[in-house]
Amino acid sequence: MIQEISDLQKKRAYNLIWNAAADYGFTPDFKSYTTAGIADIYWNSVFGLAHKYYDYPKLSKLFRGLEHEEEAGEYEALLWLGLENALVQREKKTRPALTALQRNYAEAWLRKFGGTKAEDDRFFDFLAKAHYRRLLGLPQELSRYDLALLDELEFSPDLDTDALVAEMQRLLLKWFAIRAKERSHEFHPWNLPFLKKAETRKHGKAKLRPFGLGLAEHPLPDDGGSEMPEDPMERRTSLSEAELREFMAEKYGRPILRPEQIAALEKQLCTGNHKGCHLHLTKGEAATAHIRNGFEALQKEKEAAQIARNRAVFHAHEAQNRIAISRLVEKIQNSVLLYLQPYTVRGNAGELEAGRVWRALDLNDPDVFRRRENSNAGDVSVDILLDASTSQKGRLESISGQGYCIAEALSRCGIPCRVMGFCSMTGYTVVRIFRDYWESGKNDRIFDYVSNGCNRDGLAVRLVRTMMENAACEHRILIILSDVKPQDIVRIWNEEEESFISYEQETGVRDTAYEVRRARAEGIAVICVFTGEDEDLPAARTVYGRDFARIRSVDQLADTVGLLIQNQIRNI
Repeated sequence: MIQEISDLQKKRAYNLIWNAAADYGFTPDFKSYTTAGIADIYWNSVFGLAHKYYDYPKLSKLFRGLEHEEEAGEYEALLWLGLENALVQREKKTRPALTALQRNYAEAWLRKFGGTKAEDDRFFDFLAKAHYRRLLGLPQELSRYDLALLDELEFSPDLDTDALVAEMQRLLLKWFAIRAKERSHEFHPWNLPFLKKAETRKHGKAKLRPFGLGLAEHPLPDDGGSEMPEDPMERRTSLSEAELREFMAEKYGRPILRPEQIAALEKQLCTGNHKGCHLHLTKGEAATAHIRNGFEALQKEKEAAQIARNRAVFHAHEAQNRIAISRLVEKIQNSVLLYLQPYTVRGNAGELEAGRVWRALDLNDPDVFRRRENSNAGDVSVDILLDASTSQKGRLESISGQGYCIAEALSRCGIPCRVMGFCSMTGYTVVRIFRDYWESGKNDRIFDYVSNGCNRDGLAVRLVRTMMENAACEHRILIILSDVKPQDIVRIWNEEEESFISYEQETGVRDTAYEVRRARAEGIAVICVFTGEDEDLPAARTVYGRDFARIRSVDQLADTVGLLIQNQIRNI
């Protein structure tokens, strides 16, 4: 992605928008560029037409009302897709060339994205694919849910501004469970995590992010001054707290704690850098027996397909995986025998040693008995925590397989093991328990691992550390499978700068490193199986020190994870 847009192209984008709007008296908020940094003729014309045909401040408030949503970039792109449909139809008689531009854009979009598999698409991508195929007279091959949403999304050119805004709000509520209200520019925003978060770049007072075939530029809203609000969450969503908890239960599963228990846990843990956050612990059990809307059905279909792929990929390489499990079992058992084996002690009670009786008589030494005692290491339990954020998409089959292999090996060694996944959404850090310590025969549940939302690694580690305090075993090991890219919507108040800072990059890494060190100080051995890219290796080193390793294939799993576990057992 380019790092800078030239002043010439910025001016050209403004002129394209003003020309389409037939008005040079306003400052455009949305601007579009190609990946080469050239002002995009087609989309800047569409942005200008939105000013020409609608009361644009009303549209702008609606877009700003989406800024606090977890997947705001995707909702924004969907709404522009619907607006494009209406605006081109309204303008095509006055500007016939616009129809040709639209068809050229549709053909270019399909050439670039039309060949991807359905399961690889973002939600916006497969709707855009269907939209542009329909525009070109090609078959859409949509499910009934897809078709219903697309029909509603392609707004009629006959709608006036109020009717259009109302239709947008209705669509967002029906399909995405979002009550998108028109918000003024005084609305206090929160850090916006777009889907391709690694590609988002600050650009002066704006952000560049992927949009269609190129990039979109949208101004960063004012942070609202330096005074810290009483509640750092303020209004990320228009849903009430009760509605949000209900939404989390419907999306991720029924909570395993009663309301008063979760309130007490949040009071204990959601402090400091995590003030204003919430927690949701679940085993993934469905909260409702029916699906309420089409978008929910689409998400469930995608998750079910991913779970099926997790299992299919594992079983496709089952022989290789079983060998890896057996080798890991051997390494763990050798470690237990070497470092945790019982030993003989002498004392004044136990089994009498006949050869030492003389010491009691002649030397007045009472320690003529012997007994077998366990090593001071005592029992060991292992918790496995899987990073289930959106950034793990594309690695889900691999991570679920690695998690299964480690858990299965521990189960065969008789070591209590608990496996969990974590992500965050709308300020909630969600921890799902796939299998608990006593459920050694339930490792298959690990294949239910899917990705969603962001990840507040520090709070997840803090929560799991607290959960591990109740483990029956004296010695505890925490294995985290993560790409070490913490990012969450709830920002941190910086006392020195008297301003909010985003929970991402260096800030998120520092917070996670602090929580890992805190866990280690309480006697928990924390190790990481790194699942990310080369660019995030420094973050992994910062957070986990030398106690992390990278697995590029299942053949490396036994040696790599076995060594990590051996090192921790040796230090017990």
